[in-house]
This record gives sequence, structure tokens and C-alpha cells, in this order.
Amino acid sequence: MASETVHEIVKTIAERDDTAPEQLEPPLSAVVDPDALTAVLRDTSGYVTFRYRGYIVTVGDDGTVTVEE
Repeated sequence: MASETVHEIVKTIAERDDTAPEQLEPPLSAVVDPDALTAVLRDTSGYVTFRYRGYIVTVGDDGTVTVEE
């Protein structure tokens, strides 16, 4: 789930900011540890919310990703 979820977050925000995913600064990994995110969602039920590039990102334990301004 980690790589799919991280890819979805980066892809969604890059589209909203009209930039290439590899050009996002700071990189997502500077804000949230992808392995820790996966571990938390695997070991609990619910969701994790964090801020990245001015967006509110919510990741559910089922892998759903929501990005809001």
C-alpha cells in the first residue's frame, strides 16, 4: 500500500499545482515517512491527516486518499 498511496498523493498534488511530480518541493518524504504511514494504517483502523504544500491530505486505512485545500 505504501508506494501506491504515496504515488496517489504526489500525483494528485502535482496535478493541482500544475507541475511534474518529481518537481514537488519539499518532497513528500520530507513531511511524512511513507513506511511509518503504512505501518500506522496497517496496525489501526481509521485515517491519518497531515498538511503538505498547503493541502490537507487524509489517507484512510483502506488506501483512499483525499486532498483538500
